[in-house]
Amino acid sequence: MTPTTPTVTPKSRLTPIQSTIEHIRGYPSTLVIYKSAASRFYWVRFFFAGRYRIKTTKTENKSEAKQFAQQFYKDTLLDTSVTTPTNKTTAFSVIGNLFFKSTEKNTNSSTYKSDYNRYTQNIVDFFKQQEVDSITNAQLNQFVEHLSKTGIKPATIKHHIVVLRKILKFAIANDYMKSLPVFPRITGKLQTSERRDYLTKDEYELIITTAETLADKNITVRNRPITLQMKYLIQFMVNSFIRPSDLRVLKHRHVKKMKDNNDEWLSLSHPATKTNANEVQAMPATVGIYDKLVKQLKSEKKSVTPNDYLFFPDIENRDFAMEVISRQFKKIVDASEIEETTSKTIVLYSLRHTAIMFRLIIGSVDTLVLSRNARTSQSMIDRFYAAHLTTDQVRRQLHYIPYAEDEKKETKDTKDSAKDGEPKTETNSSQKSEKVTKSIFRSRSQSPKSSSDTPKTNKTSSKSVRKPRQ
Repeated sequence: MTPTTPTVTPKSRLTPIQSTIEHIRGYPSTLVIYKSAASRFYWVRFFFAGRYRIKTTKTENKSEAKQFAQQFYKDTLLDTSVTTPTNKTTAFSVIGNLFFKSTEKNTNSSTYKSDYNRYTQNIVDFFKQQEVDSITNAQLNQFVEHLSKTGIKPATIKHHIVVLRKILKFAIANDYMKSLPVFPRITGKLQTSERRDYLTKDEYELIITTAETLADKNITVRNRPITLQMKYLIQFMVNSFIRPSDLRVLKHRHVKKMKDNNDEWLSLSHPATKTNANEVQAMPATVGIYDKLVKQLKSEKKSVTPNDYLFFPDIENRDFAMEVISRQFKKIVDASEIEETTSKTIVLYSLRHTAIMFRLIIGSVDTLVLSRNARTSQSMIDRFYAAHLTTDQVRRQLHYIPYAEDEKKETKDTKDSAKDGEPKTETNSSQKSEKVTKSIFRSRSQSPKSSSDTPKTNKTSSKSVRKPRQ
């Protein structure tokens, strides 16, 4: 008897192909794109209000499909809230939707996305169709209490209050309400007050050595081998101040080699992933690290075109790329046994803390300059990163006196000249001052060039922080 081929029912043809299902980063987990046997196009699916909303994206391009899914998500929420039966033109949901429609094109995309997610996930469900001018301080306190019960941290609650305040200010500006209610004060310990662990110079070198060893042994983590690419990633982060989230977006076209006389360094112009998009001036060591990284990528037969990602360019899904990087870094940390011997908690973000702490301990830069270059603020440097900094670690900078060092050098030169039979010469104070001043400007405009990938102490750079003796 000839076997018959099972027929494919329409239902099975519409079933998502598991390998094509992909979540949209930053949106609810129920929002996905996928492909099915029924069409060559991507489809979008979103579970909301007790049922699935499904629609074809009419595109085979994954990037375009994701953009369609994001807009589909917004449209679904807006249509649901606006079409809910109500005669109130000043309903909170209506005003909120008007606010986000009016600011979408004039707001930083990452800020807009964060605000909109907080609005749709927590704010609009609480106030719903209530008239915007009837919101009171008591209700705001209830809202804060509601967020606290869901386990949301005080810092995140503050962000929700900021979004809520923006909406109510928009309502006042458009004559939907007369005045703002009194907003509650958010209390409780914020995450940003917690100290974060960093690597000492010896620990940093141990991490590098461990990464090399694991790469040489071809150790794998979930079937992915650890290569020297991880070593260069660690070195690059410590010498460039970038956040782990920057690894998602950093491409070769964002890296520019700079030169000023004998100084060489990299300038990074990648998009903002958290705060601002200031150009980052990386340490001179990144020039050599970047060259070695490119050579390593080519040896792994990875693409290194301007539009390719710097690290793990073969992984298009950058959420998955970050998971791979985090798992491999954890393997390296575990193999180094640093956490067991020091009780520290070392994560990928610790590399950024290490970069900032190295500049504070062995560099000669004030926190304003450092914060600008690290895309953060002075207060965050003080509260977040420099919480471990002790006065003993900066004693050399505190005690350093430029002219005293010059006098010691002149005394030594005079003694050496006397031994050689040369006549002694006197140096007046104005000549000393001139020498010190030149030294100060030289140290400001030139940084010592290091051939090593490991940051080294700059013995002369601290001259830039003292004025010459008059």
